[in-house]
Amino acid sequence: MNVRKFHRLNALFLTAFIVLHMVTHLSGLWGIEAYNATQKILRLLYRNPVVEPLLLASAVAQIVLGAGLLTKAIRRGIRGVWARIQVVSGGIFLLFFVQHLTALVLVRWVDGMNTNFYWPASVMRDAPLVWYFTPYYFLGVSALFVHIGCATRQQMIRVGHRRSAGHVFWAITAVGIILAVQIDSMLLGVFFDIQLPDAWIRYSGTD
Repeated sequence: MNVRKFHRLNALFLTAFIVLHMVTHLSGLWGIEAYNATQKILRLLYRNPVVEPLLLASAVAQIVLGAGLLTKAIRRGIRGVWARIQVVSGGIFLLFFVQHLTALVLVRWVDGMNTNFYWPASVMRDAPLVWYFTPYYFLGVSALFVHIGCATRQQMIRVGHRRSAGHVFWAITAVGIILAVQIDSMLLGVFFDIQLPDAWIRYSGTD
């Protein structure tokens, strides 16, 4: 199995977690309690002694594989619009994923905080953090779906569905942009008032 094929197969495993993660974010439309309750239930599926080590290993492997493929593509030269879209979206998501995973390790295992709704909300509370994290979440989520859309489009072309491949790409991209806007809006307190616990106010350093 070559690196590119393993990258695709590993991505399928991670996609299952991504779907659950997006369900958690969507549940936030019904408030903070709904978000945290949904997250608590879904964590039973992926935060257990069997699945979680596999998930973390898969995430690290995807970072290494993605970085390798990105470097190879840049060295070889990127030809064509679709190739550029795939490489740029992959690069943006790679940067987002590395930072997000690193932050998770620090917050959860070093600082001992519960990474529930208040974790991302704490950095969207005040300037200057909000100036960075608003585009950070928007670009990270959007880039992920654009990258998935590119991969799906390529696969559909391989199996002979060239005519509908482009439509599927744009549909997946649109879903990603809508989710990115929803997540940013939710964390900014557009849908409901957010009162951070004192621990998270101190952690974000915006007190």
